[in-house]
Amino acid sequence: MIPEGVEHTNFISLVWISVFIIAVLMFCLCYLYLSIRRTQESERESLAFSGLAIEELEEERRRISRELHDSVLPLVRDPALSSQIRLICTELMPPDFVRLFLKDSLADLCVQFSKRSGIECVCSIEEDLDFAVLSPENQLHLFRMVQESFTNIEKHSGAHRAVLVVRRSTPEHILICVSDDGVGIRSIPGMPGLGIRSMRQRAIILGAKLDFKSESGNGLMVRIELPAMKTAAPEAREFAGG
Repeated sequence: MIPEGVEHTNFISLVWISVFIIAVLMFCLCYLYLSIRRTQESERESLAFSGLAIEELEEERRRISRELHDSVLPLVRDPALSSQIRLICTELMPPDFVRLFLKDSLADLCVQFSKRSGIECVCSIEEDLDFAVLSPENQLHLFRMVQESFTNIEKHSGAHRAVLVVRRSTPEHILICVSDDGVGIRSIPGMPGLGIRSMRQRAIILGAKLDFKSESGNGLMVRIELPAMKTAAPEAREFAGG
C-alpha cells in the first residue's frame, strides 16, 4: 500500500506536469497563431505591392501609347512605319472593359496575333460565359495574361499554330488555355522575365492558378484556372485566324 504522503506528492507532481504540458501547448499554439498572422500580413502586403506595381505598369503603357500616338505618329510619313506605330499603340493601350466584352477582346487578340505573326490561331470560347461579373481591372488582368502568352509564342516558340480555349473546366472553375506546337518549355527563360513575373502577379491578384505545361515536341500550354462565374449552358464558337 502506497503511503498517503507519497500518493499526495505524486498527485501534486502529476498536476504540475499537466500544467507544464498545457503551458507548452498554449505557447506553441500562440506562436503558431502569431506566425500565421505574420504570414497572412506579409501576403497581404505582397499582394498590395504587386497590385501597385501592375497599376504603375499599366499607367506607363498608357503614357507611352499616348506619346507615340500624339507626338511621334504625326511626324512619320512612311505608311508602313505609321501602321506599325498604330499597332504598338493599340497593344499598349488596354481595352475599355466598361464598354467592351472580354470575350470579344480575346477573340480580336487572336486575330491580331495571327495577322502580325503569320501563325495560325484558333479561338474557342464558350458562348455563354459571362465575364461581366468581373471588375474591369480583373478582366484586364486576364487579357494581359493571354496577351503575354501570345507574345511569348511569337518571340520564342517557333510555332506554326496556336490555340486559345476559354471554357468551364468544372462547375466551379473557368479554364483559359493558350497552347502552341512550338519548341515547348525552352520558350520560357531559365530565369523568368518581366512578362512571366507579371503573369504570376496577376494570377495571385485574381486568385487564379497559373501553370506552364510542356512535353518535348508538343509545344507549351499556359493554363489559367480561376473560380467559376455565373454561366448558362455551354456552347462554343470557333474560328481560325491567319
